[in-house]
Amino acid sequence: MGFEEYIDLIEDTLCSLGNVQTKAINYGVQIVLTGAGKKVTLNIYNGKKGINLVWGGGDSDLQEEARTLVDKIRLFGKTELEQKSGNSEKQSYSVKKDTVGLRFSSSQPRILLAQEPEFSGVWMGSDESGKGDYFGPLVVASVCLDTAAGEMLIKAGVRDCKAMSDERVTALAKTIEATALAFSVLVMKPHAYNMRYEQVQRTGGSLNALLALGHIAALKQTWSKYPACKWAVVDQFVRNEAIPDGIHAFAPNMKVMQRTGAEEDIAVAAASVLARAAFLQTIRQMGFEAGIGRIPKGGGEAATNAARRLVQQKGTEALGQYVKLHFANTQKL
Repeated sequence: MGFEEYIDLIEDTLCSLGNVQTKAINYGVQIVLTGAGKKVTLNIYNGKKGINLVWGGGDSDLQEEARTLVDKIRLFGKTELEQKSGNSEKQSYSVKKDTVGLRFSSSQPRILLAQEPEFSGVWMGSDESGKGDYFGPLVVASVCLDTAAGEMLIKAGVRDCKAMSDERVTALAKTIEATALAFSVLVMKPHAYNMRYEQVQRTGGSLNALLALGHIAALKQTWSKYPACKWAVVDQFVRNEAIPDGIHAFAPNMKVMQRTGAEEDIAVAAASVLARAAFLQTIRQMGFEAGIGRIPKGGGEAATNAARRLVQQKGTEALGQYVKLHFANTQKL
């Protein structure tokens, strides 16, 4: 896909956090995100040297969540956006030709803990799917592997689900389930999600707080099936130690690697595939139940239009059974 489609993808992704407006600027596009009384800007420049992302609006929880979502977008069309700078105010990307005709591209995953001197060869990782989708559940999965299983999944082509088509995700999910030492998949359908989100908000939390609870629950369930596991790799999408603390509540001796880009680890990548496969299966079922046909993914205008059709057929009271009500889409109905 081209630059305009890349912008559309970012817009759809950020719609989960608030109201999104876009305007043209010199050499690019500015996206303005507002939510919870806060404002974040993202200037995206399309120059000869590649794509430059410049964040504005000051540090805030909203900007942190927006950065987390945008950072997961690594490919646009058949080109790879390679991060060249880790500067907190400006991220520079260059465009490299790639022949992998997928939605996204990512490097082959590996075993991130392989160089840790005390690594026992068994570990688990977690990832989620659905947090940027207006319709459908939030799914969190966790996978426990040993080095042999990890190498098998790498050879089988398992990688972050965003690097694969939905068809490939569905096929590889079965391979992961047959290979892993243990795994768990937790599906939080919209009705339960909306209740939990309200509870978290009342205590001053955000979507990331709800995500942290989901990751902890999935990791706990997987660990209960294979308590010999002493290591975990998790994505660092919150600044605090909520996830390590939650893990240590049920496994005090667990060693936790928390880092951005955790999907580079094969256990986390495998968890992303299981989560995505469950999300796809659930949203297909929901579309059939709702009687509105194929439910669009993401948080863009197509999802809003589908919600309008749902309200026309089933009434406003049914909305919370199918969508995440805090998305900005709800205000557009």
